[in-house]
Amino acid sequence: MFAVRSRLRALRDEHGRRALGQGAVGRLLFGWANRGRSPVYLAYRPDSQFIFHLHTEADAVMDRWLAGNSIYNGGDLPRLYSLVLNIKQTIADNVPGDFAELGVYKGNTAAVLCELAAASGRRVFLFDTFSGFDDRDLGLETKPCDHQFGDTSIDFVRRTVGHSDCTEYVVGRFPDSLTAAAESARFAFVHLDCDLFGPTEAGLNFFYPRVSPGGTIVIHDYSSGHWPGVKQAVDEFCRRTGERVVLLPDKSGSAIVRKLAH
Repeated sequence: MFAVRSRLRALRDEHGRRALGQGAVGRLLFGWANRGRSPVYLAYRPDSQFIFHLHTEADAVMDRWLAGNSIYNGGDLPRLYSLVLNIKQTIADNVPGDFAELGVYKGNTAAVLCELAAASGRRVFLFDTFSGFDDRDLGLETKPCDHQFGDTSIDFVRRTVGHSDCTEYVVGRFPDSLTAAAESARFAFVHLDCDLFGPTEAGLNFFYPRVSPGGTIVIHDYSSGHWPGVKQAVDEFCRRTGERVVLLPDKSGSAIVRKLAH
């Protein structure tokens, strides 16, 4: 146990990592473990978090990030850190506007948005049926959907998200569910996790004109291969607007659009 702890302490600085990497333990951890086609791999946490403790928000939301979905989110920390870092960058750049998520499921990513929105005095709009896919949207898909995400509820999401003082829940099929408050809002950060072509297209069409210059739209599942409708909607959006995506190597292939200054 002492040997394991000493190895972990060695990872706290760059010199320790290099020394460990040149030894048998380093070769075992990062050489052997990361070979082959395993669905999991070993990776470092960001230095900014592990060494310099610059993103305590990630620690604060960890339990909510895992709530009801630990088998996936527990192994997708790159996605958590990319959300935290990009939301904080949007705030640091003084991009005006609120936050929004379309496709909330169990509220794990919504909890991240709300944690940072509450700290920066912004509202969060959360759009979902809170009961799974709408059959009308499934009719547009070219690939059968094995999982329809009905194993959730708005009560579960409320408990997971917290921060009721800055959160507005918009229940129903998007965009039919839009409220006057949402239609009049400006947005600084938007997260789309719809899985299907129809709501992804509708989300891009609604939010993009309302995103402030410098604002960010993150689209989950763009390059995962599981949801071709998402990629189709985003590619058509990019051809129409001239925007481009930056891809993230998280589990389900998120993509980021940072709106040009116009």
